[in-house]
Amino acid sequence: MADNTSKFLQDTFMELLEEQLEGVKTDEEANEIIKRFEELDLDKIFVDMYSRMADDTTSYMRDTMHEQVMMFRAEEQEFLSIQEQKWCKAFVASESMYIMVLEAAELYVKHVNELPQEELKNYYYTFTAMLHIHGRVLQQFLEIITLMKNGFADGAYARWRSMYELTMISSFITSYGEQVAEAFIRSSETDDRYEWARASGVFSKSKKYITFNDIQNNCDINSKIWRQQYDLANKIIHASPQGTFARLSNMETKNVIPVGRSDFGITTPAEHSAISLAQITTMFFTIQPSGDSVLAMKYINNWIDVIREIYFKTHDSIFQDEEKLWDDDMISYEDELRKRD
Repeated sequence: MADNTSKFLQDTFMELLEEQLEGVKTDEEANEIIKRFEELDLDKIFVDMYSRMADDTTSYMRDTMHEQVMMFRAEEQEFLSIQEQKWCKAFVASESMYIMVLEAAELYVKHVNELPQEELKNYYYTFTAMLHIHGRVLQQFLEIITLMKNGFADGAYARWRSMYELTMISSFITSYGEQVAEAFIRSSETDDRYEWARASGVFSKSKKYITFNDIQNNCDINSKIWRQQYDLANKIIHASPQGTFARLSNMETKNVIPVGRSDFGITTPAEHSAISLAQITTMFFTIQPSGDSVLAMKYINNWIDVIREIYFKTHDSIFQDEEKLWDDDMISYEDELRKRD
């Protein structure tokens, strides 16, 4: 079956020919008209008609784009409203974590800035590097919340990939100290990605390039337990067949091809981003700990359990035909509090 545009052009051509033939009285006249039509450069005519139709369509779309976009936005707002109704409590949990970490970080930075300069000197580069990294992951965490609210689970998980990498970088920097931190900061003015890590002294001089994998294999965090999740995030962010056919947002159904927003798949980026934020915050606050920062590290890490429980239970409530995420054997933070009381 011909496409609409080609069919329209063919029908138009045939209608024009039929109109010309309607008024003829003899076969000779009809044959002459048919001959003239056969001699026409149809390719050129069709190209000209395609161009004119494209120009007309462009003009029409320009004249009506406001109306079309308003209709699209109305559908968008309907989705966002339903998404908020379904996931409201979960989103509140994530936003609460963002607020508590931000406020704790502000208090921690104030504490460090009030310390004697002589005491700060031994941790200056490490603190500076981690201050910027922590600010970056806070922003990324908020980006992930925004993407989840808008129904973009795969985009949210792609942002978590960056948070995970910064977690490994943070562990490496805080493990190997000032020389590495200084090299990391100075590398911001170069095109090198990981050469700063040579300052740690753990890599052979014969090693031509240092990769992210080299760094994560030489930090204090056990990257092996995250290998599967990190590989999944890589597949999602790159042009892989797995990331194309098995996206988080398509409910593991190859016949469903998400082209916009979806309410499925957001539990994974929600949980993982909370863990990464807590890990980096803990490393940051440990550089110059205080009573306030030790307390903050504890309740921020506790909040991971709150986020996991709320997101998992919400998912199970919404997608009742899917495999359950929450198991009664899992830690319920509310139950833990009741036991303590």
